[in-house]
Amino acid sequence: MVPSRTIAPPLADVLYAMAEDGADEEQADLSEDVWAGLMRHGADVARRIEEGMGAAAAPVARDQVDPDDLAALRDAAGVIVTRDHRRGRVSAAAYPDEIELLAAWNAIVAEVEPGAVDVETSETDDGPEGPSPDPKA
Repeated sequence: MVPSRTIAPPLADVLYAMAEDGADEEQADLSEDVWAGLMRHGADVARRIEEGMGAAAAPVARDQVDPDDLAALRDAAGVIVTRDHRRGRVSAAAYPDEIELLAAWNAIVAEVEPGAVDVETSETDDGPEGPSPDPKA
């Protein structure tokens, strides 16, 4: 299994801006001034970044982006972006595997808001009991 990849600045900052505007899921702890966002479908995220690099007012120039970071995004099940507002730190990590992505997200949710972990384990998983019975059977 390929491990997650930490995305370097300035691409991490671009991912933060994207996540603020359209994360699939968000979590915040106002008392700690921490925010986290999950964006699924890394290939779509990479495509949007690459399209943005071609714009006149690009948020980041192609020569500022590590090509390996962009490749990791293309192959990722998703990206988790976090921002510690007190310290002014942004971090982002691309996760190639859906299970690893959701495990990392659930850990963040549990840390930010204990008792709030309620993310589905997979869009294809019907739960711990297995598939739901067919109501027509």
